[in-house]
Amino acid sequence: MPRSCAAGVSRSATIVLVYSMKYHHNTLKDAFHYLLEKRPQIGPNEGFLLQLIRYEKELIRTLEIVLLSAAENLSLSDSKNPIETFKEF
Repeated sequence: MPRSCAAGVSRSATIVLVYSMKYHHNTLKDAFHYLLEKRPQIGPNEGFLLQLIRYEKELIRTLEIVLLSAAENLSLSDSKNPIETFKEF
């Protein structure tokens, strides 16, 4: 097993973020900050981050994440680089 997978830096962190978004109805930003507080070494790779951003949009679209602040997340232009957008969090 690769060292990075065993360390829970990217893949494991991504799974925890998805779980938090799906079952606790957290935004990606809230889930990320919570997980970062508990495990500072997390660092999902760029591909996983892009998938997380897309997944969050789908959850918002299907009303699984319902927040007034969700409109802020949706206002991000699709032409903007999603990775750079995520770094703004």
